[in-house]
Amino acid sequence: MTNWLKLMLFFLPFSGMAQYQFLQLNTFNELRYAQRVYTIDGALHSSVRPYSLSKLRGSSELPNMFPASKSFTLKKWIPRKAFKEHFLDYRGDNFWITADPVVNFQAGMDLEDDKVYLNSRGFMVQGKLGNKVSFYSAFTENQAIFPEYINSFVDTFTVVPGQGLSRSFKSNGHDFSLAQGEVSFKADEIFTITLGQGRNFFGDGYRSMFLSDVAYPYPFARIQTQFGRVKYTNLWAQMFDFQDKNTPSDNNRKKYLSAHHLSINLTNRWNVNLFEAIILADTNQQNAIDPSFFNPVIFYRPVEFAVGSRSGNAHIGIGSSYKLSKEVMAYGQFLLDELTVDEFFSGSGYWANKYSWQLGLKMLKSFSDKNMLWLRLEANVARPYIYSHNEPLRNYSHYGQPLAHPWGSNFYEGLAQVIYLRDKWELEARFHYGIRGLDSASSNWGTNIFESYHGREQNYDNSIGQGVEATYFYAQLRLAYLINPASGLKAEIGFRTRMLEADTKVNLYSAQNSSTILFGLRTELFTNYYDF
Repeated sequence: MTNWLKLMLFFLPFSGMAQYQFLQLNTFNELRYAQRVYTIDGALHSSVRPYSLSKLRGSSELPNMFPASKSFTLKKWIPRKAFKEHFLDYRGDNFWITADPVVNFQAGMDLEDDKVYLNSRGFMVQGKLGNKVSFYSAFTENQAIFPEYINSFVDTFTVVPGQGLSRSFKSNGHDFSLAQGEVSFKADEIFTITLGQGRNFFGDGYRSMFLSDVAYPYPFARIQTQFGRVKYTNLWAQMFDFQDKNTPSDNNRKKYLSAHHLSINLTNRWNVNLFEAIILADTNQQNAIDPSFFNPVIFYRPVEFAVGSRSGNAHIGIGSSYKLSKEVMAYGQFLLDELTVDEFFSGSGYWANKYSWQLGLKMLKSFSDKNMLWLRLEANVARPYIYSHNEPLRNYSHYGQPLAHPWGSNFYEGLAQVIYLRDKWELEARFHYGIRGLDSASSNWGTNIFESYHGREQNYDNSIGQGVEATYFYAQLRLAYLINPASGLKAEIGFRTRMLEADTKVNLYSAQNSSTILFGLRTELFTNYYDF
């Protein structure tokens, strides 16, 4: 290896972020270890994601899954790098670094509109220093033409869903970039500290009513403490708001998230987890953050009451999962934003009884290590006005998207997902059906979490689906072939269709229908949520 290449590789961990300590948030990455998730031994906390690779593998070491060959001939090197290995793989006695190109070339046709395509180029670097420090960094530059409902979303919020600020590209396209990276320090068998820009997920579902990976990556600090059957997560993050009414100047308004998640495996089958989070934001961007925000052990709701409701937007929740067998898991979540007990039991539909919940069932049928069938059924429900706040800047969102369910609030959703993996082949079918209550041009029925609940239509007789009732249907069929397991490069073809039907014209950005055929070559870094 030439001296200049050695020098470049030496500086890679400082300029960015080989196998990272945590498995990246992605359904198909996680399915590679699905058998471990369903094992009835009480060791893994499946509701805390991204998963720790050491816990998935039952070892504190991170073994090399894709070792590089030491022999070199150009005739052998090209197929090895294309189909088996990381593009760059550099190792020493107590460190290793890998680097891979990231591509996402997709082209297709929206049957309701016109051609669509995505052109992404970038890189991903991963590494490990000693036995305690690991890191990764990824960056992509993108140009895209989306179906009309996604274009309308971008026009409304100036961001591409989950992927950053949009700049104009040609007459109807978007230019955007995405950067994420993390450094993780495993202090000992109990404490793991992670700093970076990325996403987090609490829950066992496809969706999460607590915190999901829908929104753009955000700067965060995370401390995970695990001992015995307990795993406790502290998460602090900085969020941004791009709404004009919250951002009168050119500077995007900042807000801050602090969350705690306590997961307890009561038995080898039964897990119970508790969640709480608060969003703090100063509309004038002048006040300092309350010191209680950084307390690692606290109940935010009583603190919010003690210092005044204007201090923040707090949520508390409880989740649970139960392994019915080695193949089947039932799970659920309940999140509470506000509750007035007397009004709740009176059945009056009081607006401030704001909560959401989830129930789900998932099954893994494994025929061999490389041949498995995976099924999911899930229901998600959210009351009107949940996740919103009197001060719009304090809503539960980041970069123009909700931090929990991408539909915001005021909906019923049912979804079914089927995935079949055989060797390097992937086949997925997913279906969503929902009832959504939308707003007309001048109304606020509690769907849009970016609106202040101060402008609500009524105090009583509020119900899920109120306002302009709309039915929603989304389906996705996808077939992919994993070209390179080391880099995650796949060739795929797919079809997705979306329909949102309402009797009355609404001002929701996503009121268009779409049916799209796509094929492409891509490195699957994260999950894209276009099912909103």
